Amino acid sequence: MKTKILSSLQKVITTVKSTKKTGLEVGLVTGGFDVLHMGHLNLFRLAKKHSDILVVGLDHDKTLRATKGENRPINNYKRRSQFLSDLSTVDYIFKINKVFKHGDDKSTAYFESLYKKINPTYVFTHTATDSLSKRRKQLAKQTGITFIPDRSKTVTHSTTIIKKLELEF
Repeated sequence: MKTKILSSLQKVITTVKSTKKTGLEVGLVTGGFDVLHMGHLNLFRLAKKHSDILVVGLDHDKTLRATKGENRPINNYKRRSQFLSDLSTVDYIFKINKVFKHGDDKSTAYFESLYKKINPTYVFTHTATDSLSKRRKQLAKQTGITFIPDRSKTVTHSTTIIKKLELEF
């Protein structure tokens, strides 16, 4: 069985390039996916519906800490990548090694560079839960990638789930 977890950005680039040469379409989703929930699963389903191959970029643990707070992530990169590798909708996973806080200039520059390097057919995100969705749309357009937003009404946040769990215990 092939491994879904790619060890480097270069392997992602090579995999996407060879996949697209065969005429298949590649989707890209990036994020933390710390506490997996229905919103994540619905996003992956939407992405897979439009893509032959779905690649998921997982944020570095330090990026989640900088963006979400000191108690995050709940699940480290290794666990998050293992969870995602069990999903039939996800074909490949890679670690975003760059550390930044979402929304700062470093993150914008990084995603622009990432989109250019990977050059997927599509980029997906949920417009209500991703504070960077407008910027992702602009970056996709600038790099010639089709942006497909998830506008589903079912909105779930990992942070909300974590807060509810903290109240329970």
